[in-house]
This record gives sequence, C-alpha cells and structure tokens, in this order.
Amino acid sequence: MKLKKIILLMGAPGSGKGTQSKLLSKVLGFGYFSTGELSREYAKQDNRLGREIKVIVDKGVILPIDIIRQIFVKKLESLTSEEGLILDGYPRTLDQVELLNELMSKYTVMDIVVLFLNVDRDQLHKRLSKRIEGEGAHGRRADDDPKIIMTRFDEYQKKTAPVKDYYQKNGKLIIINGDQPIEAVHQEILEKLGINK
Repeated sequence: MKLKKIILLMGAPGSGKGTQSKLLSKVLGFGYFSTGELSREYAKQDNRLGREIKVIVDKGVILPIDIIRQIFVKKLESLTSEEGLILDGYPRTLDQVELLNELMSKYTVMDIVVLFLNVDRDQLHKRLSKRIEGEGAHGRRADDDPKIIMTRFDEYQKKTAPVKDYYQKNGKLIIINGDQPIEAVHQEILEKLGINK
C-alpha cells in the first residue's frame, strides 16, 4: 500500500489531539489512528495482549515499542484509502519515531506533516480537571485519575518532548495555538495545511 500523507497531531495530555484528529480525519477522509483510544479498547479485551495493555494503561505510562508495532501495523493493513492517515499522539518516543520512519518507507508514505497543539499548562490542568469531573468535550476516561494524569504529564515531558524537537529540527513541525476554542483551533489547522473547507 502507498499512503500519500501522514498528518501527526502532537501535544500534552489535554491539548485536544483526539478532538482535532477526528475533525481533520472527517474533513480529509483520511484514516485515523490513536494509540490512546486503541490501547483503551485493547485493555477491555480478555486476552493476553489486552491484559498486558491494561496493566500499562492503568499505570499511565507509554506502551512498549513491540506492542505499538503490533497495533500500528494492524491499523495500516486495515486502511481502505491510500489518501492518508491521521495519527493522534503517535509517535510518543524517539524509538517510535524510528518505527514510524521504518514503516513509512515500507508503505511508501509520500509526506508527513506534524502539527503541535501548543496549550498553556494552566489551561491543560483546567481541561483535565473538567474531564475528571465528566464535563470535558468527551467526558471522563478510565485514565483520568489525578495520579495517572500526573504520570502522563511526566511521561510526556521525558519522552514526548524530544519527539517534538526531532520534528522541529527536521522542518516538519507546524505550531498551532491550542488555547483557542475547538472550532478556532480546527480553522487554524486547516489554514496552516492550506485546506479550504
């Protein structure tokens, strides 16, 4: 399979990656891949992989590369369109960047664009607090426990911030003001991608 484009959305927990990824996927008709959503789905399954993922999700840490490879390759092989794929919060580590680069070569991906949703830390805390209380855009998630959220922030700072730096150094990073309302963020993304809606 050849994929014309991969669009990766990055940002801290609570930055709106999932919301913006889904909106963009609908507008472009691209496939959608979220390690977070898929890991939560797998964690509900009563099989070896599901139980292994559940333990990891419950801790709030990033999935190991071998598990990421399994679920990402399954997703790539299930795509029905060759137009493109929206990646929600993947890759999260430099190891995952290497895996993505390897798979991009294998699946002949023509282009990658990385959108970074830049959100003030205080705003992130407000959004996550609302989600903990069930008032956020998508309600409360299983990993919205305050202790797990702090672990996710720590993981983000240690492991995902270097991924942002990698794409910035390679001229692939587009900064988006994520402090705006959902629709305004969506419009900025479309404008910066040169898409007329």
